Amino acid sequence: MRLSSEECGDYLGRVARLLEQFGLILSKPAKREDLVLEKSKTGVLSYELCGELADPDGGVPAHIEIREEFTSIRPDVYERTRYEYELRDEARGYRRAFHLHFPDSFMRTYLVVVHEHCERPIGTVKCEHYEGSPVKDAFAGAQTLFDAWTGDPPDCRSLRCLDDRRGQGT
Repeated sequence: MRLSSEECGDYLGRVARLLEQFGLILSKPAKREDLVLEKSKTGVLSYELCGELADPDGGVPAHIEIREEFTSIRPDVYERTRYEYELRDEARGYRRAFHLHFPDSFMRTYLVVVHEHCERPIGTVKCEHYEGSPVKDAFAGAQTLFDAWTGDPPDCRSLRCLDDRRGQGT
């Protein structure tokens, strides 16, 4: 995905609106705070949106985090180079996450740049990184998280562990 800096700001606003339409109560940014598209000293644009989804039974809310980074590839053209979409459903005891980060390391180690996490129950890690498919954008990432939250709890055993692929030839 490639965007100008202005388009990145518009994109952030649309992602935040979508999350709120799904019922997410944003805690980052906090209420009445502006959405922030950070620019690092190296020119990387990034944002973080976090919030909670109320448990329909009045219990512990589920927590969602969405993070993305965009690296400049030429003047005022940015490409998404990192994402983290995470759901922790404490009430039902599981975590699902979809990541693209540290692509060079993941390519060297696993021959992939994206991966998933699945914990059920939370804190029980039978596999550090599961095989995943790229997530198109934050809209698809949010939809994936909301589908996971409204669907049956995941069966982590059905996912393919990347650790099992280490050291295997092609």
